[in-house]
Amino acid sequence: MYKLTSVSLAPGVRLGPYEIVAPIGAGAMGEVYKARDTRLDRDVAVKILAAGISLSPEARERFTREARTISQLSHPHICALYDVGEAPNPQSQAPDAQPLQFLVMELLDGETLADRLGRGPLPFALTRRYAIEIADALDKAHRHGIVHRDLKPANVMVTRSGVKLLDFGLAKAAAPLMPSSVSVAETRPSPITAEGAIAGTVQYMAPEQLEGRPADARSDIFALGAVIYEMASAKKAFNSHDALSPEALDSLVRTCLARDPDERWQSAHDVRLQLAAIAESDRAVSGAAQRPGWTGWLPWIAMAALALATVAAATLWRRPVPQLQVTPKAVRFSIPPPANGAFYEFFENTGLSVSPDGTRIAFTARTGAEPFRIWMRPVADLDAKPLAGTEGATSLFWSPDGGSLAFFAPTKLRRIDLRSGAPVSICDVREGIGFTGTWGADGQILFSSIEGEAIWSVPAGGGAATAMMKPDTAAGEARLNWPTFLPDGRRLLYLQRRRDGSSHLMLLEPGAGAKHVMPLESSAQYVEPGYLVFAAEGALVGQRFDLSRAAVTGAPFSIADAVGYFRTTTVARFAVSPTGTLVYSAHNDTQHLGWFSRAGRDEGTLGTPGQYQRVRFSADGRQLAFSRERAGQMDLWTTDLERQIETRLTSRQSSENPGPFMPDGRSLFFDGTVGGPPQIFLKNLATGEEKSVMAPSGTLQESQDVSPDGRTLLFTQRAVSGFDIWRFPLDGSGPAAPVAASQFDELVARFSPDGRFISFQSNASGRSEIYIAPFPPTGGQVRVSTEGGRQARWSSDGREILYLSADGRVMAVPVRTVPVLSVGTPVPLFELKRPWVAFDLSSTGRLLAIVRETNAAEQPLTAVLNWTAELAAR
Repeated sequence: MYKLTSVSLAPGVRLGPYEIVAPIGAGAMGEVYKARDTRLDRDVAVKILAAGISLSPEARERFTREARTISQLSHPHICALYDVGEAPNPQSQAPDAQPLQFLVMELLDGETLADRLGRGPLPFALTRRYAIEIADALDKAHRHGIVHRDLKPANVMVTRSGVKLLDFGLAKAAAPLMPSSVSVAETRPSPITAEGAIAGTVQYMAPEQLEGRPADARSDIFALGAVIYEMASAKKAFNSHDALSPEALDSLVRTCLARDPDERWQSAHDVRLQLAAIAESDRAVSGAAQRPGWTGWLPWIAMAALALATVAAATLWRRPVPQLQVTPKAVRFSIPPPANGAFYEFFENTGLSVSPDGTRIAFTARTGAEPFRIWMRPVADLDAKPLAGTEGATSLFWSPDGGSLAFFAPTKLRRIDLRSGAPVSICDVREGIGFTGTWGADGQILFSSIEGEAIWSVPAGGGAATAMMKPDTAAGEARLNWPTFLPDGRRLLYLQRRRDGSSHLMLLEPGAGAKHVMPLESSAQYVEPGYLVFAAEGALVGQRFDLSRAAVTGAPFSIADAVGYFRTTTVARFAVSPTGTLVYSAHNDTQHLGWFSRAGRDEGTLGTPGQYQRVRFSADGRQLAFSRERAGQMDLWTTDLERQIETRLTSRQSSENPGPFMPDGRSLFFDGTVGGPPQIFLKNLATGEEKSVMAPSGTLQESQDVSPDGRTLLFTQRAVSGFDIWRFPLDGSGPAAPVAASQFDELVARFSPDGRFISFQSNASGRSEIYIAPFPPTGGQVRVSTEGGRQARWSSDGREILYLSADGRVMAVPVRTVPVLSVGTPVPLFELKRPWVAFDLSSTGRLLAIVRETNAAEQPLTAVLNWTAELAAR
């Protein structure tokens, strides 16, 4: 990985809890070792800062502060920084010897990009992929106010999963106050002062860095351009005079390398969007094309262009201006969420829609703690504005003339006339479930729920909804979803889900019945003059579509490398108009499993970063069950916590989420989708045998807890008014029966360790609060939380309940269940630094949480105008 120079620590040496295993290499900033974290029993990389980087107390404090900031920067393409510390120098016995300063980082398996480029340039596809990954990582850092300052191939590691950026943001913090290794010959004529100390590598440094001016995010953009050039050509950008192919990549790199920061791309996000837009063509080659160079001639070209422009202006003002034939091109721009807000994001529908003429983009979002509502963004404007009267909106769709919007709010399908701005109700719908709809030319609205029990029809003017189509269960159909009228307002696309787990796009033509179009596991929309847009393998793709034959032709082609997508519910976060205006989210949440003490001390991570949904300990605390995302669906896993061994339990084309372990730890309940809504299964962990626990209800069921004696299962079931808590006798002594059922949501039920009570959360008060009720139920209940609460967990001795408050704190409540129930006052244990998706409490009192690192709902949307113009180049 590095060229070895002066390795000095022997295997077995301890730096605090880190035991040196073997040298990896050395670089300008110090020596790197493979080490073992003896506390968490994991391999790490330890970098010992070079002796020449001797920091003053002030600089040391700055370095530590910046390291702590960067340690919070979690991204799949940034090498994780775990720790920073000091330890006595084992090579020196002098009492006044300076301690060793060290960084503890993720241990990576791979080679540096510099080593890889030593064997020649990268193919175009890899250049583009790695550039996108680097730009995405820079964008994440820049949004946190962190600038790398030393981006170069030697600081990029190539691994099996892509690239990882190293030494992120620490080069300047650890640099000596005066440069000692940069000669005047290596730099452009510019002052180098103590205030403008150089921290970086000259060949990748922006002019403002060489001139001693402060570096900002645009300095990293300059370095990124140099790295992209080197990946494509295996040559240094300013030692070469070759232009790149395709021309779009050449143009992108030129803009990155502009001398004036104001003339560069202004954000890494913009660079990423441009890279994603560069289509691979036959002209793409792995090296640089042999065309006249441009790098060294930029100043002269600029002056010549200015002179020519002046002459041309003097000449042309006397002549009629010829009519130019302008070829339409795709235009991309970002749509940020409202200030201090987020877009609506739900795995059962999507809050995006584009007007039929493509001139307006509507989406659901909120600001701060306000309710979600519809926001409107004309493509010609810079800002979006909320629509009054649309509070509570989730998904939405346009009328054929673009004059109205229909939207789903709690318990209602509503319509708003954009001229009058007065919303009215169309019909009632079920609460707490994802709905999507479409508006036909004859004034009829069709809609369906994610459970797919029917495609419903209702007049746009209002009335009672009737089932237009229901699944043909005898033919194996399970769900009908995503009805979408074609531009004629008569023919209809919809998704058919089958009991065997397969999913198919269908075309319904009045009087002709339904025709099969293709197997598809995504919502789909039609674009003139004959394309379908949908998600596949997490990317947004298109394919030519012959309406007359109801058949796709040719191969799918990529529109965007990534789109928010959940395969199990077939939700893809995009919307497109028939005219070609497209809006989509390219983001998914990033998360990790984190250990925490009762005092909130971060005690390390478990497993790998990813997307998680639930975590669940066995009663003895030796096993952990969890679900982790793979290709838009959730797989079921367990971890042997004593041996630190993960085992995948499922890998089907469906989603499974863990429920409780049986008290003996030998079996695990889980919720799985088999064509229809999730139902409950029990898996024998020794034999792998699975069985359905009870007959499917046709609506969503989720296992919650098992009584300590193993005789009763608690589960939640979706009802017309929301979720209710039910019980089921596992000995077969009777049918399932409700435990807590009302017009409100009752969720997340847990038995007390003695089995005499259950805790659960309910929104009966107007917001989610924690309650305790006796079991078997008597009708009484006691409220536990005082200012909002969710995710209640009992301590193993039953004397305490922990829960998450509405303001982001972990709360603890003293509880006694004998001789009678007694509930104390909630007290805060600690405040969350990052949001927790869910957590569980181990038998030892430690907390394991699904920690959200980035929230996809807070990331910008991408809009593309006239994207079909790029298809000619394919």
